Amino acid sequence: MRKLAAAAFSFSAAVILSQYIAGGRFLWFAAAALALSSLSALFFSGKTRLRILLIVPALAAGFLWSGVHYAVFIAPASTFAGQTATVSAVVVSYSVETDYGSKLTVAVQPDGQARVKTILYVNGDTPDVVPGNTIEVTARFKRADSVYGEQTDSFYARGVFLSAFADGAVTVTDDAEPLLYFPVRTAHAVRAMISQLFSDTPRALVTALLTGDSTAVYGDVALSSALRDTGTAHIVAVSGMHVAFLAGLFALLIRKKRLLAAVAIPVIVFFMALVGFTPSVTRAGIMQIFLLSAPLFRRESDAVTSISASLMLILLVSPTAARSAGLQLSFLATLGIVLYTGKLYERLDASLRKTTLYRHRPVKMLLRVFLASFSASLGALVFTIPMTALRFGTVSIIAPIANLLIVLAVSLIFILGAISVLLGFIWLPLGTGIAFVAALPAKYVADAVTALARLPFSSVSTANPAVVVWLVAAYALLIVLLTLRVRPHKMIVPGSIAVTTLCLLLILTSIFSRSTLTVTALDVGQGQCIVLSSGAFTAAVDCGSASGKDAAAILVQYLQSRGRVSLDLLILTHFHEDHAGGVTEVLERLPVAALAVPDASIDTGDLPGEILALAADKNIQILTVTDSLLVTHEQTSLTLYAPLGSRDENERGLSVLCSEGSFDTLITGDMSADIERRLTALYTLPDIEVLVAGHHGSKYSTSEILLDAVTPELALISVGYNSYGHPSAQTLARLAYFGVDVYRTDQNGAVTVSSRLFDTPIFN
Repeated sequence: MRKLAAAAFSFSAAVILSQYIAGGRFLWFAAAALALSSLSALFFSGKTRLRILLIVPALAAGFLWSGVHYAVFIAPASTFAGQTATVSAVVVSYSVETDYGSKLTVAVQPDGQARVKTILYVNGDTPDVVPGNTIEVTARFKRADSVYGEQTDSFYARGVFLSAFADGAVTVTDDAEPLLYFPVRTAHAVRAMISQLFSDTPRALVTALLTGDSTAVYGDVALSSALRDTGTAHIVAVSGMHVAFLAGLFALLIRKKRLLAAVAIPVIVFFMALVGFTPSVTRAGIMQIFLLSAPLFRRESDAVTSISASLMLILLVSPTAARSAGLQLSFLATLGIVLYTGKLYERLDASLRKTTLYRHRPVKMLLRVFLASFSASLGALVFTIPMTALRFGTVSIIAPIANLLIVLAVSLIFILGAISVLLGFIWLPLGTGIAFVAALPAKYVADAVTALARLPFSSVSTANPAVVVWLVAAYALLIVLLTLRVRPHKMIVPGSIAVTTLCLLLILTSIFSRSTLTVTALDVGQGQCIVLSSGAFTAAVDCGSASGKDAAAILVQYLQSRGRVSLDLLILTHFHEDHAGGVTEVLERLPVAALAVPDASIDTGDLPGEILALAADKNIQILTVTDSLLVTHEQTSLTLYAPLGSRDENERGLSVLCSEGSFDTLITGDMSADIERRLTALYTLPDIEVLVAGHHGSKYSTSEILLDAVTPELALISVGYNSYGHPSAQTLARLAYFGVDVYRTDQNGAVTVSSRLFDTPIFN
């Protein structure tokens, strides 16, 4: 059995490497692997030679298969990109509404090549199509490897290699609905039934658990943020855990192994199709099929072989799935469970056997359920923590406790939700009754993760060097314990306490040592979020992005990584999306003492009303700035200048002067040159050290009049991918003429300037 595991892991390793380092040189890597195999066979014999002849050719096969997949699918798609063409395509998903129309997934066949999965964006009315329909559309095509100018693996990981933008209407040319799309249509019907049976948060959670559609969950800012901060977001991305629930339910109902396999395997395959063959579910489904099939062939199931074989099968179908964060985390979590959960459970169980608790059978059973869940949670985290830190830059400290508290409730939501939907199709009132019961654990999960997320240090960011030190120290300790072959249970607790204490000391030291003012321009893409901090005082100016980045998450992670769990003041220069789009999420995730805004009554959009209503609901003090306002904290002062124009939203914005001693920073929002002239005429502005360039470096801002009046030494430009030409060459030339050093978030990332170390800006 382990021979298959060795070959499968080697094949998978080659496919994964090919996605990141091969760079199209698949044949070279395959040839190198085969050459290495031939040379090794000459110098080794016996079991060593056998291992080499298993592993190295499998590596070569992985590189070759990646090359074939690239030649058949990705290369033709790349050639088709950049064209505008009228094509025939098969619809493979229902349309989803967007801010500008709708989008749907289609299969396009460019120039007689293999079909390529494509995301089609349609302006205006949503096309009336269902999966299986054939459509004709004229569209502009581009490679699906970037979003807002930044490289992304998210589409390629799902097998989507093109995106298309419709020019004109979408015409249905064939109403056929092949059986192939029956699972997709079933998932649509299930979502509709869930909408009838459940409301609000329970509906969002049940929909995510049963169909893999997490749209409603991510639309609930408070819930999605809490799930992310507590390391429990995986519960709404249908995972292997849900397949295990499904298999366990059948195992309880059917005792005969052959009948169990005959019934459960088709249902598991259908469930995999229902949720769109997501990598984590496919991995779990294949593993369950191996487990169910092993007794039929008189073979023992082997977890390592099942993991490796399922990974190989997934990558055989779609090599680019190796880029999926979900697939990587799913396999790492499973590997950790297989390698460590059993041993950890045995250790803990052996320790408790010596106590009086195990003398009472009900207590013993409950404790063992607790130990099993706790051991599984810790085992899953062994390899996923460093991967999460590497890919997402965060570590959820509260994750083991959070997962332990909700794992049983999630299983109840899944099982009762599935039963309620099934009964709802049979008789709606009966399904509604079961749905009422299923809603109770759903509400518990939402309340539990929301409460845990509000705890200080529930999650930390690797942007803080102390967190990196902590992770390195913790894993170095683990490696030492395994290398020395000591009994880990005698050293793991004191060792863990030691490295965690080190981390906390470094964080606390960084908080209380910063008695001077620091100004940080966070990298939120085409948007703005400026953090001002001095000692225990923390303020933020704006929080929004127009280039797809989660500005609120970036701000919260930055603050949490520095031990700051609240904002004393949040200032909004104006209510445009790129300056205020993330504010509602910030208000949900952080305690905010006061919110300073311009007059919102003259704005016609929905965002001001949403922000102010949420602030009022949370009893946040709202400061509407109609005259200049001075806010002070110890040696730090913030002067908020009221809007000086009225023609558009940019002119109706606030500007902020932040000062500490002789260190001054001016933030002007999207103020134009005309308003800059009024600002310098009405107020006596000091010579400043830092200027946050207006309107992301637009040529209509950061005028010569302003630069001559405030003579900044350094300019921060908060900018990302955009079609406006920001920052403009004219603005950069003006700054250069006045001898101003320029730092841009699109080139330098987040930039921190300290009043103490002003001559040496710090890049995060």
